[in-house]
Amino acid sequence: MMKHMNKNKLFKIFVMLLLIVSLGCNGFLMYKVLGNQGSGHSASSSNATVQTVNYDVQSDLTDVIESAKESAVGIAVYQNNQLAGSGSGVIYKVDGKTVYVITNHHVIENAQSIEVIYSNGESVRAECLGSDEYGDIAVLKMTVNFDVSAYKVGDSDLLEAGEPVLAVGSPLGIEYAGTVTQGIVSAPSRTVSVDLNDDGREDWDMNVIQTDAAINPGNSGGALVNAAGELVGITSMKLASEEVEGMGFAIPINDAVKLVEEIIETGKVNRPTIGISAVSLDSYSSYELYMYRIQTNLNKGIYVADVQSQSPASQAGIQVGDVITQIEGKDIESYKDFLTELYSKNPGDTIKLTINRNGSTSSVNVTLGSS
Repeated sequence: MMKHMNKNKLFKIFVMLLLIVSLGCNGFLMYKVLGNQGSGHSASSSNATVQTVNYDVQSDLTDVIESAKESAVGIAVYQNNQLAGSGSGVIYKVDGKTVYVITNHHVIENAQSIEVIYSNGESVRAECLGSDEYGDIAVLKMTVNFDVSAYKVGDSDLLEAGEPVLAVGSPLGIEYAGTVTQGIVSAPSRTVSVDLNDDGREDWDMNVIQTDAAINPGNSGGALVNAAGELVGITSMKLASEEVEGMGFAIPINDAVKLVEEIIETGKVNRPTIGISAVSLDSYSSYELYMYRIQTNLNKGIYVADVQSQSPASQAGIQVGDVITQIEGKDIESYKDFLTELYSKNPGDTIKLTINRNGSTSSVNVTLGSS
């Protein structure tokens, strides 16, 4: 019994000694750590220096925007020496001091004089080389005495839905020149029907890029730029409605360049023509047909209202009152169909038209002229 108690006592004494040694070591270590920190803090305080940290907020996007704004221009349109409207444009080509700018046809169609406002604030009088209503493209030419840079032209056929794009232009007037909005490509290829002559009827289909980048009045003719800073489209229009938001459209640059180069070379876009004036039967009620003295039982097709003398249509034997129902075997139900098929051909092509004359159907071959 005594031996057992002595062993227990010795064990307790041994545990207490270990605890005392452990506490002592911990205390020594704490002293060393705190002492070193204190001495280090004192030393750093005595030799303190202030350093400026530079934070660079620039990115690839800001570089793209800066470059895109330099190649964007504002367009001022004058009538009777008064400002009648404004729009946007893009610097397409620079040849020495000669500059070629792309904008929309509808921006400059009623202009008596045009001024181009560059990103440096310089304003230069411009000549309109030519324009095309159906492609909604116009080309301006001018001479400048300062340095400018053109956009790098991209490939609009490579665009994909979801790809980020920037719209650059002068919304709501020249005072907002250089405005940039960001969005994505909603659809790289979309067909939009437009009314070219403001008669309330759609008469032409345009191939466009759809984007949700904000496009406002004044943006027309401006740049649609991809993430690499390449020009991929010419902003042209938007759906304007209280119920619609984020639906803007741009002319694919691949389509625009074909028209631009033709205008630079010839002063116009040479489109095929047959030399008739016509109306779309599907646009009129039976009462309207009666009022306009259009005598036909058909409700689809193109009614020939006039044939120009010595025109391709005249030479092919087409007469007033004929109804064109097919081109190359494709049904023509509206004037829009007629223009779409006609303008898919080239001047000099020979096409087969199916016509209805007084209830009888026949075919004629027409060799297309040039507008």
